[in-house]
This record gives sequence, structure tokens and C-alpha cells, in this order.
Amino acid sequence: MGKVTITLYGAIAKTAGEKTTNIEAPTLKEAIDALIAKYGESFKGRVYDQNDRLLRFLNIYINGKDIRFLNNLNTELKDNDAISLIPAVGGG
Repeated sequence: MGKVTITLYGAIAKTAGEKTTNIEAPTLKEAIDALIAKYGESFKGRVYDQNDRLLRFLNIYINGKDIRFLNNLNTELKDNDAISLIPAVGGG
């Protein structure tokens, strides 16, 4: 089980009311579940769709590596891992 630092960006940080937090969890999925327990259902809506799948335009990195190239939500966490939750920004 890893004690990790999570950095939140954009609307996710606004929803949480802070930009960084520390969580202890064995996997990324459990870390996100802990964030949802801490910040509530409005936070969940910034991370998951109505079918509990990660939102398409949410980028998550562990130590700078995209989770899509790791083990997605099942990625195991180690002490001092740095996780970033970054919503994609669009506009024109």
C-alpha cells in the first residue's frame, strides 16, 4: 500500500476545494474511491461517467506516466508516487 500525493487541476481542484492531498491506497482505483469519499458525489461526477467509467477527457498520470500505458485503474501504488488528475481543456 502506498502513501501518495495527488495533485488536482482545473475544475477537479475547484470541486475538491484544494489542489493537493495525500492518500494511502494500494491501487489507483482505491485512491480515487478515497477521494470520492473525501470530496463527495460532485467530485465523482468529475471523474466517472454515469456507468462508472473514467471520463474520456480526464488524464491521469502516475509519476508522469499516463495510466493508459500502465495498468489503468488497477495500477499498484508505491510510497511517494505522484498522481495528477488533469481534465482536458477545450475551446476555440
